[in-house]
Amino acid sequence: MNYKPTAPTKELFILGLRILLFIIFMNYGIGKLSGGQFGNLTTQELNTPIKDLSLFKIGWHLFDHQPFKAFIGISQIIAACLLLFNRTYLIGLLILTPIIINILIIDLTIMPYGFKVTFFFRLTFYLLYISLIFYHFRKSLFPAWKILTEERDFRPKISNKWHYLYLLLIIPFLEIFSGLFKNLYMIIRHFDFYWDKFKDYF
Repeated sequence: MNYKPTAPTKELFILGLRILLFIIFMNYGIGKLSGGQFGNLTTQELNTPIKDLSLFKIGWHLFDHQPFKAFIGISQIIAACLLLFNRTYLIGLLILTPIIINILIIDLTIMPYGFKVTFFFRLTFYLLYISLIFYHFRKSLFPAWKILTEERDFRPKISNKWHYLYLLLIIPFLEIFSGLFKNLYMIIRHFDFYWDKFKDYF
């Protein structure tokens, strides 16, 4: 006699995956904000030449700096919280997916062999769990995917082909325009320095 999971069984399984992912990534996020992850190098390790440290120790020290640590921790907490609500948990999974992939690639790059194996299987299964949830709701997600990937005519409505030459002005201007705000910030933030430089020219 073949047993087929009933609808309530499937829903409980999906709910279990959501709760598991919530617990794991809420814990990871809080750990980063509270100092439980990253850093934690000894004084001897901090005084060791970088060439003599493992990639793991170097990476863990670099990741302990702001705003990177806060960004990762808050992102994980937000994604985890979104998993709690029926209206938002698919959004939470969409946020969580690139976070997990990023962690996986970093771990495969810097972790010692034993940790690489452990986190490869753990994180890969988290991605598998997310894929199972997406597959479960494939009929609801397919229309959204179809809208995002449908063919569109993005050709600009420009009749005179010579007008494309304006791009030679527009593109550099856009690049320079963003730099103006950086320069304005630096002048305001370090006004005395730039004022002294200005006076040196006159």
